[in-house]
Order: sequence, then C-alpha cells, then structure tokens
Amino acid sequence: MASKNISKRNFLQSVGMVGGTAAVMTALRGWEMSAAATMQKPPTLIVDGNGKSLLILGGGLAGMVSAIEMRKKGYDVKILEAQSTPGGRCISARKGTVIQDVGGETQTCQFENNQYLNVGPWRIPAEHHAVLHYCKTLNVPLEVFVNKAIYSYYFSEKTEGTLKNKSIKQVEADTDRAGHIHELLAKCAADGSLDDKLEQEDIDKLVDYLKEAGLLDSKDLKYKANQARGYSRYPKIGMDDGDLSEPFALKELLDYKFGGEYEDADHPGVMFQPVGGMDQIARGMERALPKTIFRFNAEITDIMQSDDGVTVTFTDTKTGKVETATADYCISCLPFPLLNKINTDFSDVVVDALKAPAAAPVVKLGQQFSHRFWEDEMIYGGVTHTDIPGHDDISYPSSDLHSNIGGVILTSYAKRGNSITLGNKSIADRNEQGLDAMEKIHPGLARKYYNGQSISLAWHKQKYALAGWVRWSNRNRRRKFPALLKGEKRVLFAGGGMAPQHTGWMVGAIESAWYAIEDLDKRIAQS
Repeated sequence: MASKNISKRNFLQSVGMVGGTAAVMTALRGWEMSAAATMQKPPTLIVDGNGKSLLILGGGLAGMVSAIEMRKKGYDVKILEAQSTPGGRCISARKGTVIQDVGGETQTCQFENNQYLNVGPWRIPAEHHAVLHYCKTLNVPLEVFVNKAIYSYYFSEKTEGTLKNKSIKQVEADTDRAGHIHELLAKCAADGSLDDKLEQEDIDKLVDYLKEAGLLDSKDLKYKANQARGYSRYPKIGMDDGDLSEPFALKELLDYKFGGEYEDADHPGVMFQPVGGMDQIARGMERALPKTIFRFNAEITDIMQSDDGVTVTFTDTKTGKVETATADYCISCLPFPLLNKINTDFSDVVVDALKAPAAAPVVKLGQQFSHRFWEDEMIYGGVTHTDIPGHDDISYPSSDLHSNIGGVILTSYAKRGNSITLGNKSIADRNEQGLDAMEKIHPGLARKYYNGQSISLAWHKQKYALAGWVRWSNRNRRRKFPALLKGEKRVLFAGGGMAPQHTGWMVGAIESAWYAIEDLDKRIAQS
C-alpha cells in the first residue's frame, strides 16, 4: 500500500497546480504560515514554459510585466505593439514628444529645462505595492509627490455666499470646518444634549479630546483664531507675536458647499513619482527585456484561435506589409475600445463582455511658466481643487522646488463631459481655457509668466487607446465581467479593463497581468 505521507512542499505544489497562488495562500493561512493577504510581488508560477510560445498584444505595462515574468519561466515571448515605443498610457511628454489626435492637430512638446508633464498616470499611492515592486526591482528611483499641500486652494464659482469666486487656502477652510464642529460638540457636551447618547465618563473624555486638539480656547471652548489655521502676519523676533488669521464664520462655510469631501485611501497627502517622469517605469521594464522581443509598428487586425494555438494578423504601419504571428497562447493587453475594433473569433459572451464597460474620455493639459509664482504663495506641490468645468484638479509640480527654472503645471485634468468639450477645442483654445482657469486662481500671474509652451492629450482621440480607461457598472461587473476572467480557449485578457477597482491606475494593469499569467500557468499545469 502506498504511503499516505506527503510533505508540505509537495502538497503546496499540487495545490498550486490546481488552484494557483490564491489556493496556496489559503492553505498557508490554515497553517498560519502566510504573509499579508495583499500580494506585494508577482505570483509564484508552478510550471516551466519549456519553450512554449506566448504572444502578447500591446506593449504597455501589463504587456511588459507579462513578458518579464513569463520569460523567467522559459517561455518564448513576443510582444506586438502598434506604436514605435512601449509604455502604453505610461507617457511623460517632454521636449520632442509628438502627440497626434485622430482627425485633429499634431503637437510637438517644447518644454524647456528638461521639464515634463505626465500625460498618463501621474502619482503612486503607498498601497499600490505592485507598482512599487517594479520600481524597486528595476531600479527606478522615486521621489515624493505632494498630493496635499495645505496652502493650495479651494475655488468655487458655483457655490453661494461670501466665499464664491475666491481662492481659499485649504488649511483655512479645513481647520475652520473642524474648529466650528469642535465648538458645537463642546456646547452639546455642556448643555446635556449628549447625556442620552454617552455615559458621563465618555462625555468627559470627549471634552478632554476637544481641548487637547488645540482648536478651541481652553477657557470658554470657543473656536477662535489659532496657530493651526495660521497667521495673517507671521511673528518676528522679540516681542512680536504676529497676527493670527481670523476664521471664516460657520455660516460662510455652510454656504460654501465645496472642498469638504475627504480624499480616499488612493489619494493620501504624500504619494510618489519616479524621478524624471512616470515613463521611467516603462523605460525600466523595457530595459528588463531583450530588444528582439518587441515588434513595433504592428497594427493588429485579426485574432484567430485553433485547438493548439493562436494566429494574429497585423499590418506593419511603416511598410504596409501584412504579416502573421503564431503562438501556443496569447495574452491580450489591448484597451477594450481598441480590441473591440479587431476581427476575432471570440465567443459571443466574451465579445459582449468586452463591449460592456463604458469608454471614459480624459484630457490632460500642462502649461509651462517661467516663474514659480505659486511658491511665492507657499504652494509646494499639491493640488488646487475647483468646480471650474474641466479643471477639477490643478496640480503643481513636486520637483524642482525653490528653483529658478519655472515649472509645468497640470492646469486641466478633464473627465467625462468636460473632457469632450475641452478635447474638441483647438490646441490654441485649450491653452486659452487653461490660462483663464489659472487666472481665476492666481489673478494677474498666470498670463504674466506663461512662456508659451504647453502640451495636451485627449486620450479618447488617441488611435491606439480611444479612451483614458473604461468604467464598469456594478451590474455589468456582476453579469459580464466573469467571462473575461475565464478567458478564451487560447487567449487571456489583461490591462486596465480587467481591474474595475483600480480604474486608470497602473496597479490595475500590473495586477491584471499577474492574474493572467497565473491563470495561464494553471491551465498549462492541468493540460
């Protein structure tokens, strides 16, 4: 009779062949041996490729991650990319960058002093471990991206009251809102309004907290001018205590229905960016792969499967020659709006799922200024939030601080209908709209220091993107998305469309690639 003894190592290998890394992690948790639940590095692949061929469609981050990891296991990998360089949406526009809108104008970036605009992804939160993994392993240096700078502004032209059409320092509005709420809580604690909601001991603890927070006067527990809010005139030496700035009245803030929303966990105050531009991540991945793996200028027209492989037809956009590429398996990392235009033999349920999410139009506009006038207002990095159509977020550069070489400001990050409006304008009119918005925030300064250099990119007008990303409704995610997770006979899917929770983020592209290669590993193990 065969022995029933089996080592943990062999058991886990068997579990991995059937269920993949997720099943292995479940087993490890049963033995209290697992690491954190969130994967911070690529999945452990069980099977060696042994020369099996893999065709990857699209040379963006998802495609290059798939290639990097599958080559480690001995797969013969080829990437077909329609453009002349890899990176997909991970683009930084700098001097010499050419941007062509479908049916529109051609721009050539002329930013001075080696400055740039991240026209695709532009910030990395600390919890996006997959992105940070490749920055570390590929030696892509990072620097701080200041997402919340307290002297950046709120600006509302749609609200009512005395603060309408005024640049309000975020620290002042944020502190005043908290201070007035603290005062109201203190009054409720004092007049007995909380007696039926909390024990007296807890009410006393609450009052102690309100005192220790430092926003209320320690004697009468009223909200007054304070150091957290800041000074209208900063103290000098000796006996000069300066002048504390006077708070906005509670009524003014209640009328000012803007700027009170908390950022989500993906948008903390301090984030990261690669030194020299977000495209340095793409360049790091490109360096990790042999040049011969890429076939550039390959515009895909057909994807066909058989029982034992995949055939992809493409046109060389430089020569016009029609060619084919074959492989045992294929991972499509193409944006869904683009993939939907390609002739395939995918099942009806997969075709229906690929068309289910809505294409999201996005426009980014960056303008260069010869003097860093925002730093004269103590704004170092950070984002000014407005309700000016098309200019919800105005982002100041976190690099070259205190320099005398000026800087590039993201003056528009337009989404939804506002992006269509801005994207349909001429380049000159886009620039005028950007300067108009900046003049509202910084009167008399934006036009004075604008050096005439700008770049804008309408993602929905890019031939090989056709959208900034796609958005899944909850209904379609439940009903149709599972078909894409399952994939086709020989084709699996990766890219931003496969990560509904991380719309537009690089982490979605990378983790979708991890999912695809793990699924492929499991398929081959079971074949």
